[in-house]
Amino acid sequence: MDLILDHESFISNEITFDGSSEQSVELDYILPDYLPDIFRILKCSFYPKVISHSLNGEKLTFDLTLCIKILYLSNGSSSINCIDQKQNYTKTVDLSCTPENPCFKITPCVDYVNCRVVNSRRLDIRGAVSTKVMLECEKSTDIISNAKGLNVQLKKEYVTFPAKRLTAAKRITITEEIELSKTKGKINSVIKSDCIINSFDKKIIANKLIIKGEAKVSLLYNCEAESDNEPQNIETVKFSVPFSQIIDIEGITEQYEAVTNISIASLELIPNKSSDVSEIECEIILLINCIAFRYDTSELATDAYSTTYVCDYDCADIKLEKKPTEVKENQTIKAELSCSDSEISTAVDVWAKPYNIQSKYNTEKKSFSVFGNIEIGAIAKDENGCPLYLEDTISFEHCLDMILDENSTADLNVYIDNCTFTIASSNAIEIKAELFVCGYVKELDSRKLITNINVSEDNVKSKENCYAVKLYYAEQGEDIWEIAKKFSTSVSAIAQENELSDSTKLQRGMLLIPILD
Repeated sequence: MDLILDHESFISNEITFDGSSEQSVELDYILPDYLPDIFRILKCSFYPKVISHSLNGEKLTFDLTLCIKILYLSNGSSSINCIDQKQNYTKTVDLSCTPENPCFKITPCVDYVNCRVVNSRRLDIRGAVSTKVMLECEKSTDIISNAKGLNVQLKKEYVTFPAKRLTAAKRITITEEIELSKTKGKINSVIKSDCIINSFDKKIIANKLIIKGEAKVSLLYNCEAESDNEPQNIETVKFSVPFSQIIDIEGITEQYEAVTNISIASLELIPNKSSDVSEIECEIILLINCIAFRYDTSELATDAYSTTYVCDYDCADIKLEKKPTEVKENQTIKAELSCSDSEISTAVDVWAKPYNIQSKYNTEKKSFSVFGNIEIGAIAKDENGCPLYLEDTISFEHCLDMILDENSTADLNVYIDNCTFTIASSNAIEIKAELFVCGYVKELDSRKLITNINVSEDNVKSKENCYAVKLYYAEQGEDIWEIAKKFSTSVSAIAQENELSDSTKLQRGMLLIPILD
């Protein structure tokens, strides 16, 4: 009689690539005729975004766009002038393997920025951007759930495990025409803009994932001056752009748990200068990535033996991902910006921007901590109405308000939900920022499970003295499975002979051990 083994397959995420790609930035910039001469640079910033990616065999190619923004003052003017330049790069990463059902996380960050004024019309800009690339692929492992033949006995436990994995990625564009309040001046040039999506709703129906949310946009801009001699006023605007999207995912149903991430690939704000009212066209490109798991529960083998033949088995230490838990937590941080050479009369705009975000397990608090840096900035005016650019960098750490095992995993993001200020003194601004920590954590269930059983049919177990029943004195709480394995009999035979249930906790006393042929 042959041994027939039944299997269950569980799916896990396996990181098959974790590396980075470097890109140097060099720009020799000459001011166009319509911009005034440079007197003082306020700030030069890099804003890198990944706008698309594609996979061809073992090579991942992604398109990186870098927005270079320079704010400066001209001599004798209190207006902030803006320079916007875009550099586009195409990068290729060798993955050394052809991934199956992959999911990418591509995160660009700025390494450094240098801006040197060559003369009043010319700038020399140097810097570097590094892009971290992490690739997760599907890994399938077969675990034995049942065995028939050759008198093989199995010890089984109920286990919940991810049985199926689906992935999807989509690039969408949303556009909206925004009419600003009549109290706001008409837009001449954009000084600073930002967009975040810190929460959204999702719903699963047959073969589709429906996502609804809002992109929150903040805008700082120069108003059109009434005359050439008038300084440009600076205004701030915040608005939301709603979006709704259906993503086709073949096979997905309500039984799946979906982990979805939305990143901003591009934000374009184009003023409509021909209109009588202050209008702006907003175009946002979103990259949506989704990993969905279906979880099953089944009895899986944790130990095995044959009552007749010598056998052994292969096992693996398996870490099964439990259903993901969504994280939504807040933290308030405070910082102070000061100006040593001028008095601050007012702040036009303040902001806080997280970067270099990481997470790690906090053994002391038995949870995950997310930490990194926050760039605190403000555009203010001194007592003469001249613009001031103030900034500083602070570090932060937030520990999740949940108890987690050290084998858990976390995928967390940090956004700034709101940022306010007060004038603390004549030369200092106190800024308060509301951090929003969101994402997912997954606890892992560590099990030792059997992947294969090997029975030696030529090696029959010897039956000492050929007895039919043996007397055995059991200790309190002893495992009936271990007794059956020791004497090469079955749990059901011992239970039937002694009128026990299979799950009975043994009491101290005598047991009859039937010996099977």
